[in-house]
Amino acid sequence: MHLSSLISLLGAATLAACQTTNGTVTGKMGDARQVKNNPVGEVWVATFNGSQGVKGTVTAVGATIGVNYTVDVTGLPTEKGPFSFHVHLKAVPESGSCADTGTHLDSFVRGTDPPCASASPQTCEVGDLSGKYGKVAGPTALKVFNDAYSALDKIMLGYIGDRAIVFHDASSARIACATLRKVAK
Repeated sequence: MHLSSLISLLGAATLAACQTTNGTVTGKMGDARQVKNNPVGEVWVATFNGSQGVKGTVTAVGATIGVNYTVDVTGLPTEKGPFSFHVHLKAVPESGSCADTGTHLDSFVRGTDPPCASASPQTCEVGDLSGKYGKVAGPTALKVFNDAYSALDKIMLGYIGDRAIVFHDASSARIACATLRKVAK
């Protein structure tokens, strides 16, 4: 057997081994685990300043389990929705280019296919917030939720600090982005 065939077979076996009994795909490293050691009350904010049409904030506050998020933005287009939003691996660069924020935060190597099943958020990419808690419509969005799998401790796999929050339109185009920055403890 050729090495490439063996690698392909092992990859398929790994993917098959990463499925739960209900058929929901999990990551190659298993399901995300709840984060229970976040600094409670620590606040991180991504501020959208309107340069891409979107104004407002996404606030992340450390909780006993996971992170409490508040999405409060205006200026989303009235068409091209609903809008998904994710934590991306990289901060927004000085150029402001959302294209340079990297991929979704995917600590357990799950990927986006098939789409996240909101009934099983532990099986989703850690950064797929809208997949777990619902997309938003324009022009304004206010959404509050707790994500048990987000971390504010750098040593945790689901660490969100100094990473970008990115809004995508229905075609997956990146329409707005801002970096989560620590503001208080």
